[in-house]
Amino acid sequence: MLVNEIMTRQVVAIGPDTPIRDVQRLMEQRNIRHFPILEERSGGGADRLVGIVSDRDLRLVGADHPRAKADVGALDPVRSVMVAPVLVAHPEDPIEETAKTLRDHKIGAMPVMDDGRLVGIVTGIDMLDALISMSGVRGASSRLEVELVDRPGALAGLLDRVASRNVNVSSVMTSRADEGSVAFVLRVGTADGHGLASHLRGLGYNVLWPPEAPEA
Repeated sequence: MLVNEIMTRQVVAIGPDTPIRDVQRLMEQRNIRHFPILEERSGGGADRLVGIVSDRDLRLVGADHPRAKADVGALDPVRSVMVAPVLVAHPEDPIEETAKTLRDHKIGAMPVMDDGRLVGIVTGIDMLDALISMSGVRGASSRLEVELVDRPGALAGLLDRVASRNVNVSSVMTSRADEGSVAFVLRVGTADGHGLASHLRGLGYNVLWPPEAPEA
């Protein structure tokens, strides 16, 4: 899945000289947490991305906080609190790489730029929505976690065993990787996750989830 599949395309951007008070009001009215900041180019062409501001940045205005700028007030331009330079994404970036950038830099959003133009914005919420979609959890299904030896064909063998029970697999993810082994999380199209897990345990698989049902 790529950034252009999950990003917000109708981006609300503001100018760097917009008063902080107006930005705060606009955030409340639009229920938006991040604004890219664009500045007109003197020679024409697409506006230039010069910064980004979040609701967290604005909450520091006038606050008693080590990060707050004591000389900045609600009537000052937003350029006085914006974050610059800006980390940006490209529409064709894989979402997992973008998610890692968001996490590594502890930021909540990234403007999406294509050929110098602002074409969207992607947020942490977008990433969570993508995870839900990719995991297949929206439909009726069960979660199956199985530890396999890290060797070619191990996952294919497991999938064959699941298919032999006439059960479809809608997603496969990795939960952890230890020395010589990998734990795979499968979203399987059956409500009887315990029954499938019991079958796989009988074949010698190390099923981590669901747990074995207690004996009656």
